Amino acid sequence: KESKRHCEEHEEELKLFCETDKTLICVICAVAEEHREHRFMPIKEAVKIYTDQLQSSLDSLTKKKSDFQEKEQQQKEKISGVREQSHSVQSNITSQFAELRQIITEKEQSLLRDLREEEKRILNSMEKNLREIQENIRIIQEELTKLKEQMDQKDSVMFLKAESAEKAEAGPKAT
Repeated sequence: KESKRHCEEHEEELKLFCETDKTLICVICAVAEEHREHRFMPIKEAVKIYTDQLQSSLDSLTKKKSDFQEKEQQQKEKISGVREQSHSVQSNITSQFAELRQIITEKEQSLLRDLREEEKRILNSMEKNLREIQENIRIIQEELTKLKEQMDQKDSVMFLKAESAEKAEAGPKAT
C-alpha cells in the first residue's frame, strides 16, 4: 500500500495529478522533462473534479433508469389493456354465438382462433419490447452499481488510479 502512494521512480509521495497524462505524479516528476509543459493540480482537487463528473454520470443514468421504468409501467399497462380487450371480445363473441350455436359453430371457432392469433402476435411484440426495456434497466443498473462503487472509493489515490486505468482502457475514440 505504501508503494502505491509513492512515485516508483523518485520514491517521493504522490501529491499531484497530471491533467495532461491523467496520472499521479510527485513534485520531482512535475519539473522533469516528461511533464514540463503539462498542467497539474493537487490530488484533492482532481478527486473533486472527477467526483463531480461521476455524480453527473450517476444523475444521468438515474434519470435514464427512471425513464425506462416509466416506459416499463406504460408497456405493462398496455399489455394489460390488450388482454382485457381480448377477453372482453372473447366473452362477447361467445355470448352472441350461444343462441345460434348450431348454425354458426364453425364461424365462432374461426373468429376465436383468429383473435387468439392476433392477441398472441400483438402480445409477443409488446412483450419483446418489455424485455428490451427490462434489459436496458438491467444494464443501466449495472452501470449505476459500478459508478456507485467508484464513488464509494475512500482512498483518493486508489480512486484516481482506477479512474486513470478506466480512461486508459477506453483509449482514444475513433472518429
